[in-house]
Amino acid sequence: MYEQVRKDHPHLSLSSFAREADIPVWRLRDARQQEKHRVEREKRRCARQERIREMALHYPTCGYRRIHHLLRQEAKKTGQTCPGRHEVRLTLVELQLSPPAAKKARRRVPGVVPATLWPMGRRVQIDATRFALRDGISWAYIVLDVETRAVLNVYVVRSLSASSAVTALRGGVEKLKKLGIEESLVVMSDGGSDFTSHEFKAACEEVGTWVRAKVSQLGGMCILERVNRTLKYEFIFREEPQTKAELSALCAEFRTWYNIVRPHSALGYGYPWAKLLEVAESLKAA
Repeated sequence: MYEQVRKDHPHLSLSSFAREADIPVWRLRDARQQEKHRVEREKRRCARQERIREMALHYPTCGYRRIHHLLRQEAKKTGQTCPGRHEVRLTLVELQLSPPAAKKARRRVPGVVPATLWPMGRRVQIDATRFALRDGISWAYIVLDVETRAVLNVYVVRSLSASSAVTALRGGVEKLKKLGIEESLVVMSDGGSDFTSHEFKAACEEVGTWVRAKVSQLGGMCILERVNRTLKYEFIFREEPQTKAELSALCAEFRTWYNIVRPHSALGYGYPWAKLLEVAESLKAA
């Protein structure tokens, strides 16, 4: 505003204008200085952008890291200030010389299936629980027969993967087949990436079908989550294993203990493996 008024009154001083406008003179003085600095910064920024543009057009196949390296080499020779790598990247995007990479489309995960829509078949649940050991992290895949509460398999691995989930599932299914249980299975799991993979779904289709369930559903994954809790707090944590080998041995003992020694309230305080044998005998008799 002071500059506009000064065009009509060239002899008007800054202090006089401040008194007339009832503004502290220091505020007007600082504003003028800041405006000069802003204009100078804008000129330097435009100059840097022009250098970046010329370098990018001269090397059209180079990414922002290579462009920044070339600008830094040029600055050493000429003594100019080199723009930062982040500024180079943003400038290339702004000038549309290096458009940002398209985001990867996330794989769509099937939603939770309501209990009323679960297909017919023998329900088998699978889940993995984590253990922090002295020699690293380990995971234990548990495969459970829902009707009899029998633990069919406990498979200990270093990391979660689709192949590990398939191996654990097939180990549990093999136990059922050895007892003569050839029913179509409904494999239930949560939405983990190892369970929603194409490899695991294909393995489920070989023995039946796969559905995604959640803990809050009646008859859902809460059953196997309770088994995970029993494994941890009533067995593993009391022994304090330090290595994967020790954990594997304890998980094998847990399977025997849970199926044969520990009575289960949902079975009228019977034993899961005995109940599973009764089911197998009834199928043979039929």
